[in-house]
Amino acid sequence: MNTTEIVSRIIKPGDVISLDESSTLRHPFKFMGLKGIRTYQKELFGEDSDWRPTHTVMYFADDRVFSMTYPVARWESLEYQTRQKFKVLRYTKRRYTDKNIKMMFETASGLIGSKYDIGDLLDIMINKMLGYAHQKKISVFEFSKNFKVCSTAVRAIQEKLRKDLEEQGDFTFERLFDKLNPEKWDPSEIKGFSRTDVEMTTPAHYTNSEWFDYEFITVCSWRDFR
Repeated sequence: MNTTEIVSRIIKPGDVISLDESSTLRHPFKFMGLKGIRTYQKELFGEDSDWRPTHTVMYFADDRVFSMTYPVARWESLEYQTRQKFKVLRYTKRRYTDKNIKMMFETASGLIGSKYDIGDLLDIMINKMLGYAHQKKISVFEFSKNFKVCSTAVRAIQEKLRKDLEEQGDFTFERLFDKLNPEKWDPSEIKGFSRTDVEMTTPAHYTNSEWFDYEFITVCSWRDFR
């Protein structure tokens, strides 16, 4: 079996796939974009963290991997993900039911075709420079509340599930990345923390969830198939 076939046997609907994308100066805009994302994440989580991922997608089926990418959100294949440096990440706090997956799939389907928000990336970096690493206090380049980047779109799908269930009286799920691990963060960071806004979620939040409440674990990665 090839890598995709093996991963297909391991991965489950609702799993998040983190990608460490590559680019060269032959594609300067993508190259600089990836460099900017990594620089920001390295500063936020530290040099010893997993700061390299640059893209986040959500798996529903081998031909239904939700990806908020430029220029618009689309369905991609699992095979496309496994050709890259990838990690499969699984939510640890609860097991998704068939109902949960259906609800998230409907949300993801509604986002297909929506525009990628480059301005959102700039706003994340601006807020961090101004001392707001977890909450979006300032919006300078956000073009629309309906436009998102990869990791904020995946987080929005997960938070929509939580909100919809809460409206039904089901408080199974908690907000993601809302607890800081005191062993990872400076005390001053913890003192002023209230929550991590959806709009401030980066790809590295998923690969460094031990900085929060261990919300995700790595199920497999490209390194397992070298």
